[in-house]
Amino acid sequence: MRVLDPDGCPPLEELVAQHVALPEARSGGRAFLRLNMIVSADGGSAVAGVSTGLGNTSDHAVFGALREGADCVLVGMATVVAEQYRAPTTEGLQIYVVTSKNDISGDPELFASGRATLVLPESAGPVPAGVPELRVGKSRVDLAQALEALPGKVVMAEGGPTVAGALVSAGLVDEYFLTVAPRVVGGDSGRVVRGPDADPTPWSLQHGFVDDDGFLFLRYGRSSAATGGA
Repeated sequence: MRVLDPDGCPPLEELVAQHVALPEARSGGRAFLRLNMIVSADGGSAVAGVSTGLGNTSDHAVFGALREGADCVLVGMATVVAEQYRAPTTEGLQIYVVTSKNDISGDPELFASGRATLVLPESAGPVPAGVPELRVGKSRVDLAQALEALPGKVVMAEGGPTVAGALVSAGLVDEYFLTVAPRVVGGDSGRVVRGPDADPTPWSLQHGFVDDDGFLFLRYGRSSAATGGA
């Protein structure tokens, strides 16, 4: 048993660097997938429909560091629209947007930037001219195939809850970063991971810290991820 000690902590920048440092051994055969989510103290995933209402400066620092260490981002279209995604500030970082439809009207600015690719099933209609696409799966997006096709070695998944649930239930997540905000939001805010039942095998806590505002940052790893297995 351990106690979180608020005294004697290194600067936030050092804590964040330790928190997001990549393991030396990465899973083989596909990209190493890191999932990052935020939740309120009572389990809510959003305030007024968006997760940005839960975060703070430290959470933004962790989010930015995770993006800096990723080769690309995987995220659902509903999250892209709700959170009003824009072109990433990290140079060369591409956002892959999971959707069952070819409709980009919810966030045309992101797609106009040339930094977003639609991840679609084969059954979806043609995409607008000039928009990059990745077709995986027949009637629905096959996320395992998508990970095989994504460029680079490290992928950061940013939700939303449905995409997160599909990734977790398929056993595709290697590390799970969770920020617990000291907020009680009530209402009908849903869970940060939703979907089919997942493997109930416990994960291991790799790292954790609490900031001056009482935000708790947790990093969980699969046993296979920790040993470099697939």
